[in-house]
Amino acid sequence: MSQIEREIKILNIDVPIVIEKLVKLDAVLKGKYIQDLYTFDFPKLEDSYKQHLREANETSDNRALISLLKDIKACFTQEDVLVFDRLFDGKDIIDYVKTASDYSNLSSNEIVEVLSRVNEDYSKWIRLRQTGNETTLTIKKIVNNKGEYDLDAVREVEFVVPSIEVGKEFLANMGYFPNFHQKKMRIAYDYKGTEVVLDKWPKIPPYIEVEGHTKEEICTVVNDLGFTATDMRVMNTDQVFVENGLDLYSFKDLDFSEDEEKEVQVYMEIGENQVDNSKKR
Repeated sequence: MSQIEREIKILNIDVPIVIEKLVKLDAVLKGKYIQDLYTFDFPKLEDSYKQHLREANETSDNRALISLLKDIKACFTQEDVLVFDRLFDGKDIIDYVKTASDYSNLSSNEIVEVLSRVNEDYSKWIRLRQTGNETTLTIKKIVNNKGEYDLDAVREVEFVVPSIEVGKEFLANMGYFPNFHQKKMRIAYDYKGTEVVLDKWPKIPPYIEVEGHTKEEICTVVNDLGFTATDMRVMNTDQVFVENGLDLYSFKDLDFSEDEEKEVQVYMEIGENQVDNSKKR
């Protein structure tokens, strides 16, 4: 089943100080990892739409087209809805597709223009990630870049695969090949029903990510860590890179420098000490 994450970031943190705070709060250390990530992009929204529309016309099977429209419906503006009302005699676009015997209206330039705009608010990609001994394959979809409750709304479907190699082979057989390879450090905690992670990517300062079920829950944890609402940022990792004057996607293979390796090792050893202390309790 898919689920919705609600998450915020706090940038430019001092990792040892934050870890010390989490220890005092009795947060439970889940693990410390160097993660290997591969990302695979889906086709652009307009291209997927045209493909599914062609399939519906040729085979009368409209399931893929309906599924895509359901995915992006949250991104439609009131102006978009008015376009659909005019083109489909007051019907919702999904209801129209479900009952249509003729799909010619769906290929109009106005629909393509709506999809071009929606493409700015909708992202869908595949992430293949190795964390310790576990490898997962995740399909992630951002359905509204403004987020629910002023937080990111990311829907994902995730399952375990035997290894990075098996995951790559599986995706290659489906016609997907990696666009990017990235490494990062992650130290993860459970605290008050949320997940608090400390991330360090190559070339940018470390940051905190807090993921929870509600905005109120996340704000409580942020305050416990000694931060305020003004420190909370709703942004993707690529936007964090932009704030640091970098384009994440300009690095096809993003790895730690020699100095960063030493920095990360210090952070990981702090985490290791905490694991040892927790075993003594």
